[in-house]
Amino acid sequence: MFKEVKRDDTIFKSEAVLKDEIAYSIMFSILNNTEKYKTPKIFSDGKDCAIVNSDPNHAIIVWTSDDFQEYGVLYDFIKEEFHANEPFAIMAKKDFYDYLVKNQIIPELKGQQTEDDRERLQTLGAWSCSKLNDIQYNGHADQAKPEEVQKVAQMMVNFDVETKEEPHAQMCDDYVKLAQKFVSNPLYLVWRDKNENAVATANLTMNGKYPRVGRVYTAVDERGKAYAKMMVNYLTLKVFAEGKTAMLYTDYDYPSSNRCYQGVGYKLNRTIVKFMPPKQTKSRG
Repeated sequence: MFKEVKRDDTIFKSEAVLKDEIAYSIMFSILNNTEKYKTPKIFSDGKDCAIVNSDPNHAIIVWTSDDFQEYGVLYDFIKEEFHANEPFAIMAKKDFYDYLVKNQIIPELKGQQTEDDRERLQTLGAWSCSKLNDIQYNGHADQAKPEEVQKVAQMMVNFDVETKEEPHAQMCDDYVKLAQKFVSNPLYLVWRDKNENAVATANLTMNGKYPRVGRVYTAVDERGKAYAKMMVNYLTLKVFAEGKTAMLYTDYDYPSSNRCYQGVGYKLNRTIVKFMPPKQTKSRG
């Protein structure tokens, strides 16, 4: 049913897939960035389903049409093809997750992850913006200074813990390397308050048709001052300067962040889920 295809397969140019281009921005980034993603695994049934995985450390992205129904066959294929004897994550429309739970193929997940069961469920809102609301700035965007790398790295750790991207994240060299981009890359920025303190972070991924604002984080003791809203507004203006539409993902079950982005001018495009089935799952037989 599913065959391995190339990244330029016609399914990715179909009307059905392009209708979901904003929600599946990450999938298109993988397909279009041949330098960063050299050998992704890509499969398709030719019409109603596409599966894209950049590497074993990232979620298996699954696009399905609104008419797709073979979720059981799809899940069996993913387990077999990706050797899923270890925990793995799937990013897909909620219909896929609902089918697996309804048919008792996986238990209902609780949106939490522990070291023992590694169960996890996150509902993501895919938002886009083509027109900004008026925002008054208090402070300004800037690149981090070399002496701020450790501070920025800690904010990145806190971001991953709070958003459950890496619930057990701890400071390590990877976070320091990421923070160093805030010093050298103009698309990685901090927001400075009136005293020039770095109080928030965010970055912009310009690849693809819909540039993506990401890793928006405000230091805990600086929240409630609209710094995230200002940062997102600033980065969105950069996207508009390129004549493009900006998008971002949020934890849909986190109302305060959704209100923040709505205040900037973002509108909800679609909700999708990212879920991590338990290590031992029931076979369809």
